[in-house]
Amino acid sequence: MWERLLGRADVVLDALPLRAWPDGRTEERPARLKVSWPRGPMAGGGARTGEPADGEPAVEIALHEVAGGTVVDLRHEGWPESPDPAAQDAIAGHFAGWLQGLAALGLLTETGKDPCASTPALAARPRYFASAEVPGSADAVYRALTDPAVLARWSQGALEGAVAADGVESRLLRWGLPPASEGGQAGARELVMVLRPTPRGTHVALAEYGVAGSSASTRWPRMLERLAQFLG
Repeated sequence: MWERLLGRADVVLDALPLRAWPDGRTEERPARLKVSWPRGPMAGGGARTGEPADGEPAVEIALHEVAGGTVVDLRHEGWPESPDPAAQDAIAGHFAGWLQGLAALGLLTETGKDPCASTPALAARPRYFASAEVPGSADAVYRALTDPAVLARWSQGALEGAVAADGVESRLLRWGLPPASEGGQAGARELVMVLRPTPRGTHVALAEYGVAGSSASTRWPRMLERLAQFLG
C-alpha cells in the first residue's frame, strides 16, 4: 500500500487540485505520510520542505495493518472556519476527491486495474467526479448497471449510447461515451465507476473524463439518486 500511495500519486490525487505530492512532506515508511496542502488550487508540488506549521492546511495518511489487509486513515486539517459558500464548496470537493482517490487506490492495489482515464488524451481533458453510497451489495449494483433488462427499469436512458469497455466483476465498470458536443468542444468521453462494499451498502465513485459543458454535474448525481432509490 505504501508503494502504491507514493508511486501512484496520479491515482490517489486524480480528483484533487494537485497532480503530485507536494515537496513539503514527511515520510515514516511504511506507516505515515504528512504533507503541506495549498490553500488554493495548484497543478504541481510546492517548494517548501518539512512538517507543516501549526494551523496550516495539511494532509496526514496513516497505514495500519489488520487481519486481511490495511486500514488507510486520512485526515485533512487546517480548513478555515468560514460560512463563505466558496470555502464550503472547497471542503465538499476535497471530501469527494479523497473518497474517489481512496477507492481508486484500493482497486489498483487489490486488482491491478488502473481506474483513471485510459489514454493520455483523455487524462488531459476536463473531468467530473461524483460519489454516493447506495443500498444493496456490490453484486446488486454491478448487475443494475450491466444487465440491460435491469438498467432499463431505473436509469431513464442515462447510459444511452455508452459502450462497455472494461470491468472487474462487482468492482469496476468503464464505458466509452458518445463524443461530447456541448460548448463546441466535441471529443471522446469515458465514464468509470469504482464499487466498494460498505457496512450500509456500496460506495460508488464515478468519474467522467472528457467533460464539455456543465451537464455532468446534474446528469450523474441524478442517476446515482435513481440507482439508490431503485436498490432501496
